[in-house]
Amino acid sequence: MNAKNAKEKTNKTIEFPVERRKKVVNSEKQHTENQSDAASRKRATARRITYGSVLTFLFMLLYIPSVLNWLSGNSIIQDVIRNGFIENYSNFDAVIIRNEVLLEPSTITGKCIAEIEEGERTAAYSRIATVTNDTSEDLLLEMERLNARIVKVQMENAEKADFFSEDLAKLDNEIALEVQDMILACNARDFEKMGRNRDDIFMIVEKKAEIVGKNSSDSYIESLLIQKDIVQDEIDSNTTEVRSNVSGVVSYTIDGYETQLTTDSLRSLTPEYLDRLIEGNMQRQAATGKIQAGSPAAKIIKGTDTYLAASIPKQEAMDFEEGKNIKLRVNDIGLETNGAIEKVITSDSDRAVVVITISRGTELLSTSRVVNIDFISTIEEGLKVPIKSLRNISEDGSRGTIMLNKYNIAVLRNVDIVCSDEEYAIIRTPEEDYGKSGKAINLYDTYIMNPDRLEEGDIIDR
Repeated sequence: MNAKNAKEKTNKTIEFPVERRKKVVNSEKQHTENQSDAASRKRATARRITYGSVLTFLFMLLYIPSVLNWLSGNSIIQDVIRNGFIENYSNFDAVIIRNEVLLEPSTITGKCIAEIEEGERTAAYSRIATVTNDTSEDLLLEMERLNARIVKVQMENAEKADFFSEDLAKLDNEIALEVQDMILACNARDFEKMGRNRDDIFMIVEKKAEIVGKNSSDSYIESLLIQKDIVQDEIDSNTTEVRSNVSGVVSYTIDGYETQLTTDSLRSLTPEYLDRLIEGNMQRQAATGKIQAGSPAAKIIKGTDTYLAASIPKQEAMDFEEGKNIKLRVNDIGLETNGAIEKVITSDSDRAVVVITISRGTELLSTSRVVNIDFISTIEEGLKVPIKSLRNISEDGSRGTIMLNKYNIAVLRNVDIVCSDEEYAIIRTPEEDYGKSGKAINLYDTYIMNPDRLEEGDIIDR
């Protein structure tokens, strides 16, 4: 009995429900999969660490020595020889002298309305501007109102007729267009066009009056026309035209030197006088467009020649010879042109006055009295290299040496220094080396910019 109970007890201990057994199996399976995923992640991480270590090692092996070499200043810097140019020039401020004609002074004080713009050319005996005072502006508005009233009355008379035809409709459209043109002309202060518009409107209205059997001598219209004539007379008395009796370039910039700085005054120029002109030009006020009675509103620049007078050191003036050509650059307008040395005027001081004539830029310089210019003495073009790459430069600066890279071997070559500035030099093969094998300096040769660590025959690692 005891044995049977023990057996039943044992059987109860090892038997489980089906659902519980499934959960145990799934749990064991999930645990196994988690262990497998963890092992895979560890292997992937190990591979990434291995690849990263290899790349880091290669980087250090290849680039760290180069960086250390560069930081220590032991690197060899190379470049190729290219074509270029070097110019030698001197910079000065110059005073402009030209043939200028002041126009007749204005009879009224007012605003100058240009019809020909600054720097443009005009023919002789042409109107270039109009001067109007404050009163004339009010009168112009009154004229506009009268014109509108006259047109309105004439239109009302025409509309009273029983007969309306296509001809009347066309005339109405023409009148409307003329009125719009007159308003635009009034806003633009174009008095000549306003007069033409007014005459055209009268002619169209008269045609319309004839069509409807009306007479243009209507008393009210006549009174308006009388008022208009009175206003026109007042406008004429408060407006003056600016006309030119000579041809040339128009300028509205009046500085007071038009009668002083002439071609006849070139011989009397001194460095001190030019200094005063340049200093005064720096304080010159900008033009406001306001004209005072008794003052000219504009001037005409005749011809194409412009004289540039500059004060330069007397030592430099020795290189200037009257009658010779010179290249110069007007920095204010970016103009590079050729000029002729007109005069060289010496003085008791350590400076001299040089006068250059140019025939370009008159229109662009119409508002200027002082400009900044470069006198370009020489322009050399050829093989251009940094002057710091040259060694063994002679005392007169005409000879030197340059280190070339020929098939990874350092080769020293003699050069003639044609010209140089603070940074670059134009070089060429010395005359005695022409025709000699391996002695010439050629375009696109590779040269060493810092050759102090090399000697001829050294191998250059690229």
